[in-house]
Amino acid sequence: MNHKIAILSDIHGNATALEAVIADAKTQGASEYWLMGDIFLPGPGANDLVVLLKELPITASVRGNWDDCVLEALDGQYGLEDPQEVQLLRMTQYLMERMDPETIDWLRSLPLLEKKEVDGLRFSLSHNLPEKNYGGDLSVGNDTEKFDQLLDEETDVAVYGHVHKQLLRYGSQGQQIINPGTIGMPYFDWEALKNHRAQYAVIEVEDGELVNILFRKVSYDYEAELELAKSKGLPFIEMYEELRREDNYRGHNIELLTSLIEQHNYLQEANAFLQSIKTHKG
Repeated sequence: MNHKIAILSDIHGNATALEAVIADAKTQGASEYWLMGDIFLPGPGANDLVVLLKELPITASVRGNWDDCVLEALDGQYGLEDPQEVQLLRMTQYLMERMDPETIDWLRSLPLLEKKEVDGLRFSLSHNLPEKNYGGDLSVGNDTEKFDQLLDEETDVAVYGHVHKQLLRYGSQGQQIINPGTIGMPYFDWEALKNHRAQYAVIEVEDGELVNILFRKVSYDYEAELELAKSKGLPFIEMYEELRREDNYRGHNIELLTSLIEQHNYLQEANAFLQSIKTHKG
């Protein structure tokens, strides 16, 4: 039997890119989809993005670190002292104004690790490490021993996301490791390779054999995505504009975050959201 599986990862709220990827996956004959986490934020996609996902035959999903950030913000784990937490509070507030609460229940239900078997071929799926969906353990330049953390004796192929780089390599015992890249937030270290295309992968399994691994980069109207974000009043739009046009996201730049928080009065809005969370929990 032949299976063509589209692997989608790190959408990051970019529904325009996701729509283009889905259209491309259909032309590739994808019969099912695996979702590797980091579905929302910092892009504006909310219910519109969920509608696209619900139309797909998704047979496996795992939870990413940005998904956890949304849940942690909603659980009142963030405060107003750290600019990054203020940003996540304000952006989660924005997301929840545009998304059904049942989607949050679905996010909470997602595991960090999922095992799949396709005609006897054994796959391990995780956003990053099987028990840790954040951090730089699996950056593409790391040693093989780091990547062996994805593998056990019951895994033939490990699939992960998180690092926003398409990757194909082997563990020390010869098992296959695949990263499909990112749909919504491409990063490039080498200038000549930079492009705005959305990344994903299609794997083909035939009679228990992994016969094809296809990395795709799909063009889409990133300026339309940016205009959509502006029209929807996306917070921290300056950072999203830089991401869309320069493929750069300065989410760890505390000076920049502090400046934007002050400029747009995000602290007051984040505080109001935080108080509403505490009231609801109480």
